[in-house]
Amino acid sequence: MRLACLSRLPLAALPLLACPAFAETPLEKALAAPTDGPAYRFDMKIDDDVLKGEAQVDPSRPEGERLTLITPDAGTLEGEAAAKYEKLKQTTSGDKIWCSSFSGNIPADAKMISESGEAAVYSFTPLPGDDKETAKVYKHLTGRVTVSKEAPAILSFEMFSDKPFKPAMVARVDSFRMKVDCAPAPDGRTYVRDFTLDLSGNAMMQPFTQSERREITNLVALPESAPESVMGQR
Repeated sequence: MRLACLSRLPLAALPLLACPAFAETPLEKALAAPTDGPAYRFDMKIDDDVLKGEAQVDPSRPEGERLTLITPDAGTLEGEAAAKYEKLKQTTSGDKIWCSSFSGNIPADAKMISESGEAAVYSFTPLPGDDKETAKVYKHLTGRVTVSKEAPAILSFEMFSDKPFKPAMVARVDSFRMKVDCAPAPDGRTYVRDFTLDLSGNAMMQPFTQSERREITNLVALPESAPESVMGQR
């Protein structure tokens, strides 16, 4: 059976042309990479405006107890540092470390801006999902994703602003940059190894800054952990 997109071409032209519908891009291959695998325990370095330390995250523990601070001693924390630690304990699930979760922010019209033999880089306006407040910010940002061509997967993801913008009447963002560098887990999926966020602006006529750093290392597969579904890791 002859392919429909080639049915009207002379036979001499067939070796020179390929049907576009069957040409998968590096981005499409990366987004279609397997997402199932075991759950992992891991170490995490925390460095932000109010808390600096090292923690261990274990998804097999009960919710609200999965993050344990190793250094400094949690009992020595006070004020904003203690509040930040408590918030991290309550919100850290340990199963949202996979770089494939950024696929929901990448539109179908992402444009390739550079390519090598090993990787390709795409640029786009990031998709915000259903959150209307997030949409007010994302429409001002540029997204970039680097994908591997050798072992299809996301290698890095970033969002940044080129100029100041106002997501609300009483707020102005002067600069925004978020970047994730990914690394392969033992099962081959890429996870968020390094996370950085730098934000500055003005709200209610008061200047603000925010800086966060995270580093995830020492992944250890949990015994008898069932493969995670796509929904489980987002």
